Amino acid sequence: MRQILILAAVLLAASCSSHGKYESNGEVVRYTYWTFSFGQRYDTLPGADPVTFKSVNDWLGRDAQRVYFQDKLVVGADPATIEAKNYPLFRDKNDYYYQTAPMQVADMSTFKILKRFEDDFWAKDSQCAYFDTLHITGVDLPTFKVKSITHAIDKNHVYRFGKILPLADPSTYVEDWKGYYSRDKAHIWYMGDLVEGADYETFTVDDDSNAHDKHGRYHGAERVD
Repeated sequence: MRQILILAAVLLAASCSSHGKYESNGEVVRYTYWTFSFGQRYDTLPGADPVTFKSVNDWLGRDAQRVYFQDKLVVGADPATIEAKNYPLFRDKNDYYYQTAPMQVADMSTFKILKRFEDDFWAKDSQCAYFDTLHITGVDLPTFKVKSITHAIDKNHVYRFGKILPLADPSTYVEDWKGYYSRDKAHIWYMGDLVEGADYETFTVDDDSNAHDKHGRYHGAERVD
């Protein structure tokens, strides 16, 4: 399901030239943006001070006391040290933020983005790795590599959306094998779900969601005959 949502988000982002913009009439600050469903939207920023408000860019703003991601208040962020990174990531002197959520970065001095995919990213610091706001602990950082938006590996594990994929062998793992199927030397998965009972030697993918082996046919991870 998350792969489908990410694809939809990518298509939506590609169709829009910008995120929006901030406007002030001297009494309130609004964030204006266009949507397919409702056309132009004008959302008032809660508590924003129009006198001290400044746009950092087209999706991040601040006044003397508050920080806003688009039209949403970012609780706890420091407006004096706010700095935009790649959308939707920004930082202040204390932490990084993903949209409105503090990431609680373990080591700010070594934190870096490894690879970014539209709204999602993989990152690491000296203590752990990250998928968006998810902390991935126990990672072997010297061997940690990002393979795609969905997967990363180290010498011990395969990580799917930041979580260990049970049984997967990182040295032989191949993702998106003719679609949403993936495999290692002994197992087959469909979108992270183990295809139980599949015959590895004869398993053949027909399209994104269908496959067959000597035992029968599969739709996704389920045997259908």
